[in-house]
Amino acid sequence: MLVAISMLALLVLLVTQLLNNAASVMTLGNKRMDAGAQARPFFERMALDLAQIVKRNDVSYYVKTAGTPMTGNDLVGFYSAVEGYYPTTPSPISIVAYRVNSDSSSLVAYNCLERMGKGLDWNGASATNIPVVFLPLTIHGTWPSVASSSAYDDTDPTKRTYETIGSQVFRFEYYYLEKTTGSLVAYPTAWTSLSAVAIKDAAAIVVAIAVVDPKSKVLLSHSQMATLVESLPDYASGWGPGELLARWQSALDSITNMPRPAISGIRLYERSFYISDQ
Repeated sequence: MLVAISMLALLVLLVTQLLNNAASVMTLGNKRMDAGAQARPFFERMALDLAQIVKRNDVSYYVKTAGTPMTGNDLVGFYSAVEGYYPTTPSPISIVAYRVNSDSSSLVAYNCLERMGKGLDWNGASATNIPVVFLPLTIHGTWPSVASSSAYDDTDPTKRTYETIGSQVFRFEYYYLEKTTGSLVAYPTAWTSLSAVAIKDAAAIVVAIAVVDPKSKVLLSHSQMATLVESLPDYASGWGPGELLARWQSALDSITNMPRPAISGIRLYERSFYISDQ
């Protein structure tokens, strides 16, 4: 009888361990699927926007340059021939911008990746809606929210064109493949300021994101999320392919003052978008 009870207890213990291990594997798999489900549509949307980016010398871009270095989460804004939220008489051009929202008063968008797709009127079609502006007028001068992680393009919430495209994406960084040198750089050498940006100087834009699944995110406070953003370094010119994500992973592995299950739930992704010469 004692032997039978001991064997039964051992069997129950083994089955319990197997079930716990299976649950851990399933949880880890679900976290990876959740993170992947955030990364894929974002990259697909950005691929469409960049494939139709307006490449002209008489319009401005809001990107990283020597004169506009960006610490932490990056900002980017440009004209693209994609559909947006149009006011009245739609033209083929929209303003597209990406950012991680830093407006702590917004419970829904805070620490989430947002995209602005602002459809523009034809020139002269409206006396109130601003169409495409040409240099010396700039995107960020005309629509200041493009250069901000917390401002909006309209004071009326019902008219805002920012929308959450990655509720679990908390880190957004990009850099370039320089066309003339074939080197990976934070920004092309000729880009000393926004007025010197010529999009043809970049052969490709490389975008990196950090994603935390919902179950892991609830374990982290807003201040801890801000610390995480600061702990993942900005790209520095000269780093090789994949080095940014390697440094991000190293930074995450060294964190000891946050819940480990939350940190282990963070996934890192990177994708290159080639800019056509056409």
